[in-house]
Amino acid sequence: MNICTLPVYRAGIRDFSSPVIMICYPWLPDMGFTPGALVQVLPEAEGLSFILYDKKIWKYSELLQATEEKKGMLITVDCCGRSGILMELDGYCIRNAGLDIYDLLIVQYEYGMIRVRKPSEPVEALEVGF
Repeated sequence: MNICTLPVYRAGIRDFSSPVIMICYPWLPDMGFTPGALVQVLPEAEGLSFILYDKKIWKYSELLQATEEKKGMLITVDCCGRSGILMELDGYCIRNAGLDIYDLLIVQYEYGMIRVRKPSEPVEALEVGF
């Protein structure tokens, strides 16, 4: 499993801002996260899991319902021009995971799975995402 760091950004006007996670790393395609891929995002203790669904889904509605029951959400991987591939997540799912604006997260990744966690102790940035 590989490791790097990632900040939680702020989006919106100061009084109405919300946390945003933008994952834009060159290794995303090597881990299966290609444009148009479906990703299930689930809150976990002090973090989130991004699970790739690269197989055919027979019943999207069942996956959506199961995801919502776990207070997660479904997102797709996007292209972001010349900079490559982007996964962006904002809103309630981040806060449900106990994360907030300006948190520095530890990212663990392998094929089909990305986990982001708030460290228990302060860490120095290993590699900061876009």
